[in-house]
Amino acid sequence: MLKKRDGFVLLFIVVTLQTITEINSKKMNSSNQHQEIKNLAASVDHFTSSLFQEMVIGTNENVFMSPFSVATILSMVYLGAKQNSAEQLKNVLNVTSTPNDLALAYKKYFSVQKNSNEAHMSKSVNRLYVEDKFPISESYKHKISEYFFTDVKNVDFFKNAERIRIDINKWVKNETYNKITDLLPSKSLSSDTVLLLVNAMHFEGMWAARFPERVTSSREFHLSSGKTVSCDSMFISEDFNTKISQNYKAVELPYMGVKFSMFVILPNKMDGLAALEKEINAQFLKETKERKGFERLALELYLPKFHFQSAFELSDTLQKLGLSDIFDASKANLSGISSEKDLYVSKFFHKTFIDVNEKGTDAHAASGEVVIDPVSAQTGTKFDVNHPFIFLIADRRTELIYFIGKVTNPAA
Repeated sequence: MLKKRDGFVLLFIVVTLQTITEINSKKMNSSNQHQEIKNLAASVDHFTSSLFQEMVIGTNENVFMSPFSVATILSMVYLGAKQNSAEQLKNVLNVTSTPNDLALAYKKYFSVQKNSNEAHMSKSVNRLYVEDKFPISESYKHKISEYFFTDVKNVDFFKNAERIRIDINKWVKNETYNKITDLLPSKSLSSDTVLLLVNAMHFEGMWAARFPERVTSSREFHLSSGKTVSCDSMFISEDFNTKISQNYKAVELPYMGVKFSMFVILPNKMDGLAALEKEINAQFLKETKERKGFERLALELYLPKFHFQSAFELSDTLQKLGLSDIFDASKANLSGISSEKDLYVSKFFHKTFIDVNEKGTDAHAASGEVVIDPVSAQTGTKFDVNHPFIFLIADRRTELIYFIGKVTNPAA
């Protein structure tokens, strides 16, 4: 007899790396221009700004997240939600389409990514763990497999929750190239777990214009508190798409290939990060990735190296955004996933890792490097990232923002 369960856990993991890899640039596939993907990108912009604002305002820590991947997991839940649970998901995700239409947009997106010449730069894998005896809808399993390319695995949480936890940690470690280890702490799963959604995402990019390693030096970074710390700061003299505005300046750092860019957004004031955070809305993100107000400038760019990880349990945050029903056993309606009653979301884990540096492992890619002396090449506008800033990584073809974060202390 199936034991009554408390709920199911949504688990999300993402890792992003920045290292040197040789990449071939080829002509963009026209399928990237599908209106469905553009609409998806617009919805993700709204969700990104909402989640980012909720997570960063009032905090003085380094933060890194992928609202896009959080939205992907929630869209899989939306596919099985009904009535008010579905309506709340629709509102929080800022979509006007039906669950099936939204899933179709994701299918087109994942198909584009899979067939891209730069698919090795980014990888997103989904997996659904299902309790052996739990009556999950065959239609739901088929849909998440078809639309989200989700691998479905049957397990016995009831008897082997701890062993499954260890196996999941091993899988995540493998999918994230050993960067995310021991994601699930001991006893985080129990015999009451019936469904587990996992997304692991890896990003690896090589700068189109690389920072010469030999000119990296220790420099001061000014914290919001007024104190300073020493950190390794990279340098390059190069032409970049740049925006200079009244409150901030931004620079686009493209990766090799035709797809990805990092945008670094630096407040003009040393203590201006808090004010800048409040400006991050969907329109701001749209204008940034579309380079509105940007111009090509010769820069003397200083950028600190940084690497850190962030870990969140997002259930409270998502409820504050308006997604309350799916976390409430008495209100959740996930009957499109299973006919079993009292099915609700108990936890939503989100863990990330980022490493931004100038190092590489590809000797051939490094062999063509042009080293510029930072003393003799002072010919451009100085862009000194020496105080807290915001950054994001975007796909220029699909217009999707994958990652967003802020660095308050690169030495932390």
